[in-house]
Amino acid sequence: MKQNFSRILVLLTLIATASCGWHLRGAPKNFPPGSQLYIFAEDPRSDIAEELTRLLQNGGLPMAETPEEADYVLTIHKEIERKRTVAVDARGRASEYELITSAIYSVRDSSGRVLLNHAEADVYRTLEWDDNEVVSKGEEEILLREEMRRELIGRIIDRLRRIDVNAPAEDKSY
Repeated sequence: MKQNFSRILVLLTLIATASCGWHLRGAPKNFPPGSQLYIFAEDPRSDIAEELTRLLQNGGLPMAETPEEADYVLTIHKEIERKRTVAVDARGRASEYELITSAIYSVRDSSGRVLLNHAEADVYRTLEWDDNEVVSKGEEEILLREEMRRELIGRIIDRLRRIDVNAPAEDKSY
């Protein structure tokens, strides 16, 4: 009986997930078929580059092993995580923070032509702070940062979709 209940629960979960409209968005379709992308991060410990590579590869975009064999190179110049105090309580302690996650990136083709030059993607969130709940608020911040990173990657992918790889260089907006 318990095994049947587990199977039913798994089946219901799958049905609910499928029916809610959630799906992995595919790779950009504006790159010519069969073209390969290489993702390079100036920071070798880049979480964004790693996750972006994985998502695009799973979405069907062929990834090159080296920049020399790539048709397009996405360079992540900088990843920035900031935290600003936006409100203080009566004792002068922070009661609200603004979390900012940003990335600056460029795209060029194999001939060196710049398709996107130092584009910036930003994600903002507000975190209310309570000194009496330091541990839980710290955990909340970690979860918010992970969510922000995923949204930032989505914004980069959306921007990649809008690149017109066939437009003359003078028509490109940077």
